[in-house]
Amino acid sequence: MSNVYDMSGKKKVIFSEKPEMNITYKEIMKIVIEHATEEGCHRIFCYGGIDMCPSEVFRMELIDKKKEQDRCNYESIGCTKCWTEAIKNISCKEV
Repeated sequence: MSNVYDMSGKKKVIFSEKPEMNITYKEIMKIVIEHATEEGCHRIFCYGGIDMCPSEVFRMELIDKKKEQDRCNYESIGCTKCWTEAIKNISCKEV
């Protein structure tokens, strides 16, 4: 959303960007449970899964393994970025 003013000085609100996705922890866990493999769910709920990559949890057609490896190895962003991208991609495919 950005502010734009008309010729008389009145402010207009223009929606030019997609609104950011607000998602709760409950919704994230629902997405994980619905789309994770059986082994992925087992590892998350039995061992914590804190150090797992999304490609280890979800089916391969949902995650781009190459992009995930590039992000972790070269961009040094870490798992939060990978998980955020994975959840966004999966939730967008559902809609």
